[in-house]
Amino acid sequence: MSTNLKNTLIKLHGFTFILLAFFIANIPSLDANEISVEEFFCDSSLSGVTLSPDGSKYAALVPISGGTCSIEEDNDPKAARVLLVMDLKTGKPTLLSGTADNARISSFFWLTNDRIGFYKQPTRGLDAYDFWAINSDGKKLKRLVPGKWEDGYPTGASLVFRMDDDPDHVLVSYNKRRPKYSDIYKLNIFSGRTTAVAIDPVLGNDTLLSWAIDQQGVVRGYYAVDGLYYKLYHRNSANEDFKLLRTFKFQEPSFVPQDYDYDPRYLYVVGQPVDKNGNVLESSDTDALWKYDTYEDKFVEKIFSHPTYDVGGIAISDKTKKPVLVGYAGEKIEYVYLDKEYENLQKSLEMTFPGSKVSMSMDLEETKAIVSVYSDTKPGEYYLFDKSNSSLIPLGKSRPWVNEELMSPMQPITFTARDGMEIRGYLTVPKDSDGKNLPLIVNPHGGPNARDMWGFNSEHQFFANRGYAVLSINFRGSSGYGRSHTNSANKEWGGAMQDDITDGLNWAINSGIADPDRVCIYGASYGGYAVMAGITFTPDLYKCAVNYVGVTDLEMMLKNTPEVWEIWDEQQKVEVGDLNTDLELIRERSPINYVDRINVPLYIVHGVRDWRVDIEHARKLRRELEKNGKVEGQDFYWLVKADEGHGFVGEANRVELYKELDKFFKKYL
Repeated sequence: MSTNLKNTLIKLHGFTFILLAFFIANIPSLDANEISVEEFFCDSSLSGVTLSPDGSKYAALVPISGGTCSIEEDNDPKAARVLLVMDLKTGKPTLLSGTADNARISSFFWLTNDRIGFYKQPTRGLDAYDFWAINSDGKKLKRLVPGKWEDGYPTGASLVFRMDDDPDHVLVSYNKRRPKYSDIYKLNIFSGRTTAVAIDPVLGNDTLLSWAIDQQGVVRGYYAVDGLYYKLYHRNSANEDFKLLRTFKFQEPSFVPQDYDYDPRYLYVVGQPVDKNGNVLESSDTDALWKYDTYEDKFVEKIFSHPTYDVGGIAISDKTKKPVLVGYAGEKIEYVYLDKEYENLQKSLEMTFPGSKVSMSMDLEETKAIVSVYSDTKPGEYYLFDKSNSSLIPLGKSRPWVNEELMSPMQPITFTARDGMEIRGYLTVPKDSDGKNLPLIVNPHGGPNARDMWGFNSEHQFFANRGYAVLSINFRGSSGYGRSHTNSANKEWGGAMQDDITDGLNWAINSGIADPDRVCIYGASYGGYAVMAGITFTPDLYKCAVNYVGVTDLEMMLKNTPEVWEIWDEQQKVEVGDLNTDLELIRERSPINYVDRINVPLYIVHGVRDWRVDIEHARKLRRELEKNGKVEGQDFYWLVKADEGHGFVGEANRVELYKELDKFFKKYL
């Protein structure tokens, strides 16, 4: 970057000082050796910083108590996160205190230049959200659409399109008509009144997954699932009926809509180019980004592909109406630039923050941008970039109490599994250690159709601060590595997927990183299943284990699928197993049937409201442990919260959990 932009960090220093004073006051002192649990797991002091469409203001979520790391109980009004609006012309901040009531804000977004929408979760742990709106001056607070569970489905509205030419309305996806079906409505952002725009036709056994809306706000199509098949429907104008464009079989070549060009005949899709006869025009294992002509039903050009990683998506400029970049998740988030001016700006910012990842969110005219900066040791910080004078003004840090100098680097790693497959992951070692013969925590991710990413990870930093190395493994079945990587996980829960975790651990031991006599395993959701598989199928590898909201019984999981997930039953038969034909395998891969093999201390953590992995998985595990003579507080530990679901969201509950794990690992690792 030019020295000109670096020097602008001190411009408008009076304004900068005012902002920093709001966010950084009362930062607690840090202990040089052991950082408090609270500093890793208390709520961020600044998050979600976003410009209004015209760039005149920005909004952010902040704790009502200010920029401190202090844990409050849920019934304490100081525990709430509220919206802050900063007027960039006057420099005046406005705290929208009314947003603190009626549950906590989960996320927010600008509806117009002067009105903000946000979601709240009425019942923690149940994924139904109220849709609220408020003016940027704190007036006209209104719950527009309630969120609730109905007939086994979460109901509510989600924003899908901001109508810049109609400031009183937005488009939302809303399952108002019937809980299972989502339609598109025009929503009045002041009254909450809705008008149907596009109705799910409900053809055959189709279940609509997502709508395709062009840059002008016209509903052009939708993507649906029917058992082992995905279907793409499309129409060339709002006056036509939806027509079936493609049918794709699960785990076979396909493509998914990403975004429309400003010329609505062109659609950017991710996947493989499959013609209407099912022929794959260019074979690739990973998902590529293509430009597709919906009028002529043909692929125009391949925009980008990567031999190892799936493409994530495309960004299109609101000002120039042209694509500016393609993103994908490699070892880190990476960008491929399609616009030279955007590339020059992005790279100049990256030069200002060496070693960090930088992203921009611009106003509609692209005169200003919120710049987000993070790394493996930097939790995140925000800047305001003004294109007119190249000034870069700091707005604040997400966790100002975190001393980056005390954090530990996260290193991408690669190893070869026993069957020759290349497996990737991340290793975090305690700062200033020699990286050798360390106690290790193996931390398999949830999903399993997800993946670990490079960046600041509070859990990893916490464990590293306590002297443990942490190993994350993107075992087969993890997302983003192509179809072969995904499909090789079919019916391999507790099999090859678990072998990848074991092989990763052996890699760490053989590389001299891990002390084989000091290894524990900790994971949540599918990661909790992998924990249980680890201590029952390979019981001699681990010295202790933590099962956090994890599956213990595959038969129970498949028999008691939540109603909202029943659309995936046929795919589960492919990925996990069919109860009718694979029952022996399913039982063989269920850790609950091998509790007698558990010979290490086990911590069980769960939320009573968990609808994804029912609390019965934890309760049955506890009963089996007790049948085998295990004693709570000695052989196993139990932390269950009645007010939590699939993971602890409450700040006080979260801190309690990690204080418990701190004691647990100190005792057994």
